[in-house]
Amino acid sequence: MDTELDLREQADAAYRRVVLDPARYAAEAEVTVARARSAGDVEALVVALKAVAWARHVALDNEGARELLDQGVRLARRHGLPRRLGELLLTRAVALHELGRYDAAARDLRLAEPLIEPGERPEVRFQLAVLDHNRGRLGAAAGAYRELLDDPDCPPFVWVKAANNLANVQTLLGRPQEALGHLERAAELAAGLGPRLPAVIADSLAWSSYHAGRLAESVRRFEEAGRLHAAAGLPLGEHHLEYADVLRDLRLLDEAMAAARSAAADFVRHDARLMAAEARLRCARLALELGDPATALAEATSAGRDFRRQRRPAWAARATVAAAEALSHRDGPTPEVLRSLRTAAATLERLGLRAEAAYARLAAGRTALALGRRAVAGRELTAVGALADGHSLLVRLRGHLARALLAEAQVSGPGDTAPVLRECVRGLRDLARHRAALPSLELRVLASGHGAELGEIGLRTLVPAGSATSILEWLERTRAAALLRVHPAATGIDEDVIALRGVEQELRAARLERGEEPPQLLARQSALEARIRRRSWTAEDTGGEAASPVRAAGLRRALDGAWLAEYAVIGERTLAVVVEPRRTRIVDLGPIGPIRHESEAAAFGLRRLLQGTRFSAVARAAAQEALDGLARLLVVPLGVPPDVPLVVVPSAQLLDVPWSPLHPAPVSVTPSGGLWARAHRGGAAPGSRVAVVAGPDLEGAIEEAGTVAAEHAGARTLLPPASTVDATLSLVRDADLAHFACHGLFRSDSPLFSALELSDGRLTLYELLARGIAPRRVVLASCNSGVQRAYGGNEVLGFVGAMMSNGSAGLAAAGLPIPDGACQPSMTVLHRSLARGDSLATAVWHAREALAAGGPEEYVAWCGLTAYGPG
Repeated sequence: MDTELDLREQADAAYRRVVLDPARYAAEAEVTVARARSAGDVEALVVALKAVAWARHVALDNEGARELLDQGVRLARRHGLPRRLGELLLTRAVALHELGRYDAAARDLRLAEPLIEPGERPEVRFQLAVLDHNRGRLGAAAGAYRELLDDPDCPPFVWVKAANNLANVQTLLGRPQEALGHLERAAELAAGLGPRLPAVIADSLAWSSYHAGRLAESVRRFEEAGRLHAAAGLPLGEHHLEYADVLRDLRLLDEAMAAARSAAADFVRHDARLMAAEARLRCARLALELGDPATALAEATSAGRDFRRQRRPAWAARATVAAAEALSHRDGPTPEVLRSLRTAAATLERLGLRAEAAYARLAAGRTALALGRRAVAGRELTAVGALADGHSLLVRLRGHLARALLAEAQVSGPGDTAPVLRECVRGLRDLARHRAALPSLELRVLASGHGAELGEIGLRTLVPAGSATSILEWLERTRAAALLRVHPAATGIDEDVIALRGVEQELRAARLERGEEPPQLLARQSALEARIRRRSWTAEDTGGEAASPVRAAGLRRALDGAWLAEYAVIGERTLAVVVEPRRTRIVDLGPIGPIRHESEAAAFGLRRLLQGTRFSAVARAAAQEALDGLARLLVVPLGVPPDVPLVVVPSAQLLDVPWSPLHPAPVSVTPSGGLWARAHRGGAAPGSRVAVVAGPDLEGAIEEAGTVAAEHAGARTLLPPASTVDATLSLVRDADLAHFACHGLFRSDSPLFSALELSDGRLTLYELLARGIAPRRVVLASCNSGVQRAYGGNEVLGFVGAMMSNGSAGLAAAGLPIPDGACQPSMTVLHRSLARGDSLATAVWHAREALAAGGPEEYVAWCGLTAYGPG
């Protein structure tokens, strides 16, 4: 600090520094307060108190800021310091505003304006505009912000804040492109105004990019904004709150809830009442989407009380919508819920919040339909379409959905279905373009959930007409569509994946040596996984488009004599579309309940066999009886000849069914007919490049690798300890056939972290996809390697879907927790069949024959070993 400055100049300098960089200069302001008190300089003291108060305001301690400013106001009044009093009142208004005390804040601003210097009056105008903004008076706020931007005397600091807030209003009013223009100019000016404003503008750029429909760009910007906030020492509450909106629209609901909860805790801790209520409302909406209406109702009701107390009608209306939806989910739709939704929607529309109004009117329309109020539903759903037009894609999807629901309600016969299907097709086409632009497989899979209801409406519209071809093509439009994107060239791997492998090795050693998993290692593992996932969300878009859904004729040609059965569950009814060599037909399989019962019974019997019970004969008989029941319910009605291969496309409700034992000929399972056909077209003729890898700590793995390699001339083999991740990837990169004899791990919480255990750690699906490695055929002799997780929109993800999406033509894997070594006797048979040119399905069929007469573990392997894809 310049010792030549007098104390008052030091205090003014401290305040200017704190405004630009509060984290860095807060301590200096505290020192200045102490010096001013010691010297008895009242004017220096009130300025220094203002500086400390501003630092506390930025740190969200607005109550502490107000207490300091109250002291300063009393001193300035007592000692006749009118200009300093005006400055203190202006700063106190900001703290009072954040505490939700609008009237007191407005009073301070009116008192401050005549007292302060003319150069500081733009700040008063700005704060008055912020009051209008937070009360929902967006038109008045926007006008005031524009006047500030047009004022040549507006200081840069105020200009940047006004541009930022105007951009917020424009985004709320559905004009995010205009907002981005103002924010880009504000970012240029903010670069010279300390670290705080660039961080704030970065958040706003991310938020407006999100509303402009540029979700992947938005995530990249939010990640950068988080780094800027941390570097500036700023609280992360508001950053987390806005990021939660983006994560929600990416359908990363758990991550969005974590961000919203973190923001809420931050705001409550600092008594930031305005933002705390907004955070609780985010939590309410997310709780509803996560299937917890009780929590959603409690959070929305609490937030609504605060919004009404703060006289913020727009936010109160949002909270009313969330509470009404939660009530409807918990107790069913009622006339009271409908009235609340319509009233809130009218408020939001009157305030110009079209996207929020569309959401509310869609909820009202649904409720009216459920209550049989057709006329009301018609008005509400028609309004949604008009409100959604011109907005971002996800808002437009609500318009398509509303028009489809309305058209469906008006259907009186098969001839009236065209409007329903037209809206469903338009919405799904929009979604396909959105999905194809997302940078990671995980995000594309999740995005399909936005179209789940459109897919269901289209399917139940088509089924009564009974056209097998149209139903098949509709199922293909809405099944595993995210896996059909044409992949660009791989971009490589990052150091976090390598670090994760090291942590997992440490965890494995700790389990073996001490029988525990140290918490610090688990925390490092979790942090690395989070970073890897987030990096995949923020990758630069490398292009690529989704492949067109397959049509019946093309699928029939690819099947080459095999039959295909694509299953669907509509309500509680199950049907299959059967594609034969000369025709396509529908088979009604009846209610889903008996199928679920037999599937659960089979799983229970197989689990009992794996537990080594002395009643294994009884358990095996029970499991076989359940499998016979599944065959009678799911396969026998199809009329597939016993010697004809069958390709199965299961619905999400049938993923756990063990399909191989249900038909006497070879069976192949695939996430969609389109993915099967693409793999069939894209797979080169079988070559001679065979790679065999044995992992560590697996009894019989080395022996299995030797017997498998002996079936293929020139096969290359990796055994522990040489079977490291890098060596394995190098070996299998150009393989036509890769066999892995190692432990497998399926991660239902994050399927792309599913992994194969190698000598120096886990080879995850993330790493395989990032390196662009997908051997034409893959044999995974490890338990649960065929398990898939179901997502909204009929998407699945696991080793099978990911590898086929990345280019593999087929996999042999286990959909059950098969004991170590149980498959080993069958692997020689499988590879002997592959070596003579058989398909993967045929090879698995022969391999299963070798297991049929075995003991309990071999029987489980006989049930679980499955071929996926054409191979």
